[in-house]
Amino acid sequence: MSDLPRAGMPDDDIPAKDGTEAAPPKREVIRVSWWRYLLLLPLSWVVRAWTASLRFEITEHEQALLSYSEKPVILALWHNRLFIVAEVQRRYRQNRRLVALVSASKDGAWLEAFFKQMKIDTVRGSSSFRGMQALREMMAARQTGADIGITPDGPRGPCYEMKPGIILLARLTHAPILYYSARFHTAKRFKSWDRFYLPRPFSTVTLSVRMLPDYANLGADGEGAARELRRLMMEITEDR
Repeated sequence: MSDLPRAGMPDDDIPAKDGTEAAPPKREVIRVSWWRYLLLLPLSWVVRAWTASLRFEITEHEQALLSYSEKPVILALWHNRLFIVAEVQRRYRQNRRLVALVSASKDGAWLEAFFKQMKIDTVRGSSSFRGMQALREMMAARQTGADIGITPDGPRGPCYEMKPGIILLARLTHAPILYYSARFHTAKRFKSWDRFYLPRPFSTVTLSVRMLPDYANLGADGEGAARELRRLMMEITEDR
């Protein structure tokens, strides 16, 4: 998943160095061809079986938070814990449609195709391309009753760095922010920018869940709100 642009900084309107308005860059949203999409089918079956084998530990109170359905929420999860997102949705939020923000890049194209097979819809864009259009599409999706999924440090990091997109979205929608983390008791960590977690099949995963009812709980200042949300998410983030 990806991040949105800063408020008042549309990525499609970049001024030229001489002060004149530069022509918009000729970029397109990259998508996976149909035959490559079919190649992902066996992988999606493996991931479903893999994540279904995991034993989730969660308190009754946190399970009630994770199952909250009174109105659409913004779901926030650090990028390195994305492996479990579809299974969490299936177990605790199966009656809620999830729309995830995914970058328009080649990597995002593969993630979009994979998410589609896991029954997660996507909006394409990031802070560097198509960000404002993605913001509008996410707001429209919320109006239809969908949850909005964002990895605040995606798509390229640095790891655990809170980008401003989620704050902008929360300020505009006043949607509750439902954020959660996972402690993997047995997992492999990759040498990627986010040190991605791959839990061992049949291992235990402890979920920690919190909710912010409204953006106002973070304060009026955008940068301060981002620092506060990062602090809150790091309080429930444990690395091994």
